[in-house]
Amino acid sequence: LKDVSVYFRPPLEVRDVVFLTHRVLQEFPSTILPEFRPWYPSASDTRKPIRPQKPPPLISSEEPREEHQESEPKRFMRSWCVITDRTAPLKITHSFSRLFRKSIEKHGLDLHQRVKWAVCERNCGALGVEELWLQLNRAIRRSRLPTCNANFQRVLAQIWLYCDVFYCEYIGNFLKQEFQLSGQITLTAHKLGDIMKL
Repeated sequence: LKDVSVYFRPPLEVRDVVFLTHRVLQEFPSTILPEFRPWYPSASDTRKPIRPQKPPPLISSEEPREEHQESEPKRFMRSWCVITDRTAPLKITHSFSRLFRKSIEKHGLDLHQRVKWAVCERNCGALGVEELWLQLNRAIRRSRLPTCNANFQRVLAQIWLYCDVFYCEYIGNFLKQEFQLSGQITLTAHKLGDIMKL
């Protein structure tokens, strides 16, 4: 301690206060902290502090394909995500239909808010959810679906397509027409749940 302030009442004398303060401070252990020295592992050090057990996954731009026609494609349980090219210009101009405008106003949605289209396996018909996922990947990479990113939830057999509210009607209609989806697809928003079905 460098500076110590002691407050006392007038009946005590200064020399008694100093004496008592010395005695109290002697009871505190005085330790000197060691100097900090950063540690860097050397090339010969085999025991690294952080060492992954498995090598990182290989990332390829190629789409998966079957090597044998008779073999069934392998179904991975992990969900993957594809994101559109953000540098691509957005050229779509449109106005909302009465149904969409009413739904947006009812829930007080901002046009830049993210919403999600959920496409189930039953919507795909003969196409199949795996094939739809591959075709959707191509459409997003070619910037046919503005502001979109998609996630394949294989455990649920669903494809989740996220987009801005401004494009949600266009994207919903694109999904239904381009991929000839059957039944209704659901539009949901965070904390609001299902907004509408198309």
